[in-house]
Amino acid sequence: MPDITEPVPNLGPAVAVMARSPCGARAPKSRLAGVLPNEADRRRLYAAFLQDVVSACASVDGATLRVAYTADGGAAGFEAVGLASDQLLPQRGDDLGARERGVFQDLFGLGFSPVVLIGSDLPTLPVSRIADAIQRLLASRNRIVLGPADDGGYYLMGLSRNPVTAAIPDLFSTIRWSSEWTRADTVAAAERCGLRVELLDAWYDVDDGAGLARLREELATETGARCAPATKRVLAAILGAKS
Repeated sequence: MPDITEPVPNLGPAVAVMARSPCGARAPKSRLAGVLPNEADRRRLYAAFLQDVVSACASVDGATLRVAYTADGGAAGFEAVGLASDQLLPQRGDDLGARERGVFQDLFGLGFSPVVLIGSDLPTLPVSRIADAIQRLLASRNRIVLGPADDGGYYLMGLSRNPVTAAIPDLFSTIRWSSEWTRADTVAAAERCGLRVELLDAWYDVDDGAGLARLREELATETGARCAPATKRVLAAILGAKS
């Protein structure tokens, strides 16, 4: 890991997708098992989500794409969604907060700033949300940008590197992760750190049956039909033409 206390180059913005290997030992999207009981189908769908999210992030003007992968699945399988090895970054840490903090620290240490983290289960997220987050962070370093998720968490977090101390704000140690309080706890932590909190419009992640139903409804609309092509193809193959 680079030493972020030393001078680093200015490489501009980065967008990092928090992901796991589609072919790792632990199958992704276990909470979809009620509607997609076949593990192979869930793996295919997750790979399609990832492909569409990666494609969207790669289209953000002026930003570098990285995919941060979990240790349990490793780096295997990402080439199938069009990623090169130099676009991959290992996550580190025992919980989500530690892993998110580690990704910010590693990318800041390489010279990227601002850095925006997003999830990998947002196949229809408008690219404009990511671009908006970057522009807000470029306008002022002393802020955090969050994309509120409908479940009380967030689908996006963006920060800028502190050019003086290079310290990562304490945003991750007092959070009730994977709960309805995750975003509220994060906002409170940011305010304690003296950061201005900026919220994007809300979005949803596809983490359970309700999220999948919402996704299918969105893809059936005129607007939805023009996005997430990989997801749309896989859903049609798994669930039929209605998708």
